[in-house]
Amino acid sequence: MINTERLCPGCMNDNGGEKICPICGYDSASRNPDVCLPVGFTLDNRYMVGQAKKRNGEGITYIGWDTADDTAVSIREYFPAGFAERNPDKTVAIISGGEYIFNEGLMEFMEINREISSSGLPALIPVLSVFEENGTVYAVSQSFATITMAEFLQRNGGTLKWEQARPLFLPLIDTVKGMNDIGIIHGGISCNTVLVGRDGKLRISGYSVKRLRTADGGLEPELFPGFAAVEQYNSERLLPGTYTDVYGLCAVLFNVLIGTVPPEAPERIKNDSMTIPAKFAEELPRHVLQALANGLQVMPKNRTQNIEDFKNELVYAETGEPQKKNAAPEKRAAAVQKPQKKGGTAKYVIISAACTAAVFMGIVAILVFTVFKNDIFGNKNASDQSGSVSTAAPSVDSIGTIDSGAAESAVLFSVPSLTGKYYAELADNEDYEKFSFVIKGKEFNDKYAKGQICAQSLAEGTQVARDTKIEVTISLGPKEVKIANVVGLEEINAKLELLKQGFLYDNIEVLEKYDENKKPGAVLEQEPKYGTQISPDSAVTIYVNSYKGDDSSDSLGTDFN
Repeated sequence: MINTERLCPGCMNDNGGEKICPICGYDSASRNPDVCLPVGFTLDNRYMVGQAKKRNGEGITYIGWDTADDTAVSIREYFPAGFAERNPDKTVAIISGGEYIFNEGLMEFMEINREISSSGLPALIPVLSVFEENGTVYAVSQSFATITMAEFLQRNGGTLKWEQARPLFLPLIDTVKGMNDIGIIHGGISCNTVLVGRDGKLRISGYSVKRLRTADGGLEPELFPGFAAVEQYNSERLLPGTYTDVYGLCAVLFNVLIGTVPPEAPERIKNDSMTIPAKFAEELPRHVLQALANGLQVMPKNRTQNIEDFKNELVYAETGEPQKKNAAPEKRAAAVQKPQKKGGTAKYVIISAACTAAVFMGIVAILVFTVFKNDIFGNKNASDQSGSVSTAAPSVDSIGTIDSGAAESAVLFSVPSLTGKYYAELADNEDYEKFSFVIKGKEFNDKYAKGQICAQSLAEGTQVARDTKIEVTISLGPKEVKIANVVGLEEINAKLELLKQGFLYDNIEVLEKYDENKKPGAVLEQEPKYGTQISPDSAVTIYVNSYKGDDSSDSLGTDFN
């Protein structure tokens, strides 16, 4: 066990108890702002709070330490600015008048992070735990060394070639599609939320409640100029959707390939002068330029509508065969001029899966070794998404070198027990890096909670070679649960109780009734009734006491003067 008194609250490295951390420069005499949890505060009886690293309209992010696993973590606290305040005992109080927005966001924050924790999506930073405490909700994520894509470009020439960007972005694109498939619109995809790991892989951070990603959402908005779509600035007329994330991804890729950030979307409405310099227009494949042009259309109706269609346009080169995609407005394509290659029309071919893998490994090795050669993660100024530095991380030289041989291939490893763990715990964890994990499927399971691994293809203790594939099955939770009694609870508390049982937020319908003898806002009835055994995927209806009864005279316009 690590002596937590020797850990720096600013980077969670053992700094020997120095007052000024020699690794990150944190001064032990400093304190978190009063609105934040204090350094050393313990959450869920295991997570020690460190320095507050970021605050936005949704909440506060701290670096932390998991005392159970002896590892650094990132802790996000739902604490919406303008709607919450800190009590002396460090619990969270709702500011009067902000109950609705606070509670709506709290439920969405909980649901999003629970979905992320069980998603297994490749480019997401794993969410390890989601829990309620202090009158709010916390999400604990794995912490590892990253820098933003913006910083990466600034340090390393400003652009990447398409041949370099392609294998790096494909897992990111698949991850955003996966988020959209489970009902999450990111809305904050930018070069500040796309992260570059020391392993050369891209990850995406910054997913949040919807109100944070629209200018008129009620919370203090966090939009990224040049990357935010026009509908995020005026969501009353233009609602965000999957096409919003298409715009964000295209803007990031445009920045990576061209070296500039697209003009802000509201300015493009007034005067759309975005162009691609001739140098890049000649160098980039035509289908890539076309995909960017389609995905960066200002108006959502003219834009590529979803991530799958964007990926098809971006990845599949021109073969003369029609692409499988949803119909798009014909005028969109007509508005885009295809650049002409010198020496005639170029022909592009689809790269096979095997070829793609080989190219990917080669490019990643080159990128990690040459682009990261300045050891941007190993110096004292390097930080992860939470500001932590891992001194135990491998050196840049070790990453760029492949140490293979007969001796290595002959080593066998013992398969660990995976049941009861969340799939997110397997990602980027050195205890499991010797194995390859694949989600075989999902099934109902009475023993394991939703998102936990309930079965594995190879038994614990089996001796296998490195990179052996292990298939895992993810639990959907109990097939049926006995629905809780929520009659008499406030609407928000009733919803939270149902969410705890595994019921889906979108399946909880709220209808109004009126009973003058009951407290306004309280649940009068529920369907199904308390104690009914039903699937967590089932619809649940709660009838909430309205704040005034139906009065026909009111509807007829009676004068009450």
